[in-house]
Amino acid sequence: MLGDANAKLGKEEASNEESGKHILHELSKRNGEMLLEFALENNLKVMSTQFQHKKIHKGTWLALDQKTLNQIDHVMISSEKKELMEDVRTMRGPNIDSDHYLLKITLNQKLPKIYIKKNRDWTGTWDKSNLKNPIKLLEYRRALQTILSKQTQQQDEEQEWEQIKKAIMEAANEIIQKQDRKQRSEWWDQGCQLALMRKNDARRNWLQCKTRASCEWYHKKRNEANRMCVQKKKEWNKTIRQIQENYKKNESRKLFSEIKKLNHSNE
Repeated sequence: MLGDANAKLGKEEASNEESGKHILHELSKRNGEMLLEFALENNLKVMSTQFQHKKIHKGTWLALDQKTLNQIDHVMISSEKKELMEDVRTMRGPNIDSDHYLLKITLNQKLPKIYIKKNRDWTGTWDKSNLKNPIKLLEYRRALQTILSKQTQQQDEEQEWEQIKKAIMEAANEIIQKQDRKQRSEWWDQGCQLALMRKNDARRNWLQCKTRASCEWYHKKRNEANRMCVQKKKEWNKTIRQIQENYKKNESRKLFSEIKKLNHSNE
């Protein structure tokens, strides 16, 4: 179990067995006591306070005064499997647009052979943008009809199905194509990337020099980046809807004009 428990744990000796000794706070609050009671009743261990780290790597939430660091996000695991967890610490670097810091959990768990084989045989997924593109779908249907017309009819049902399956895959690979695992959203462009870089630079500057000015500058850059991404996404969705309407109305000139604008915006 993991999440924002909003619970401060203290260094009381009575709770060391469940919570450990490497705790940021001296005394437990009421929510912390309730968390420990829950862990004790369900045979759980609080692992987020079991490992020795610097104070900045223990705190998970920064208060509104931008100075007070609190350890209120916790990770719990069954007492029988606590040896699987090798480390829990706060990551201050990743920017997740929150006043909470990211928690990094290190586990030592061997994966089943079936899971490893399944991920090793991954062949990719179809490009969603082409699946939503009416022009691509029309080209796919034509390519499939062409391939099927060239095939000879088989008497055996299994052989006939294999031919149809092969034709579908061949047409899909040619027209629809596959996308990479880490493909960005269609509306993502250089402007969004630049705004994100500026936001991350402002956040790094704020982490190194926590002043009121650096905090305000970071929030300003974060709002600018968020507004730009929302605007780009709205523009992209509006263009896609317009393309679909032109396709339904059979307005070829407007259809190809919108597609041309879309391709130029992505270059």
